[in-house]
Amino acid sequence: MRYIVIAMICFVVLFLFFLNKESRGKVWEYFAWFWFKIAAVIVVLFIGNLIMGASGVLFHVPINFFSVLMIAVLGLPGVMCVSLLILMK
Repeated sequence: MRYIVIAMICFVVLFLFFLNKESRGKVWEYFAWFWFKIAAVIVVLFIGNLIMGASGVLFHVPINFFSVLMIAVLGLPGVMCVSLLILMK
């Protein structure tokens, strides 16, 4: 797993070397926006988990890599899928 992550990072750096300055800025902006979305989803899921746990509701909000990535990539359909998973548990 370590080697896969290192290879992916090297591939991204190599890809960025072949881009011009304007395109490189757009790629960095996309990465920054994507990581912000992932961080925001983690915060929202964590707050939802705290609220559901404190209120005594029987639902458990999952905070795992799959649910975070699904919400960050898919947006509203990802939220609906994770909500369905919460309710179907």
